[in-house]
Amino acid sequence: MMLRKTYKCNQERKVIDISDFMPHKVSEVICIKCGKRWIAIRPENTLLEDMECPNHHIGFVIETGEELDEG
Repeated sequence: MMLRKTYKCNQERKVIDISDFMPHKVSEVICIKCGKRWIAIRPENTLLEDMECPNHHIGFVIETGEELDEG
């Protein structure tokens, strides 16, 4: 579910995605079922057991231990 907030700026209304301003985490993860590795950017409160790998396996994602800078 995407939450959106409308605000007024310079006499026009714009829609922004509030998830852009939510705390998030960036790390390298791996699916222990198929071995697929990727960089995951997710909301900070996302549980690894709820993540789905690009090959559609749910519940098999672990972090490799390497956190990455966002910038």
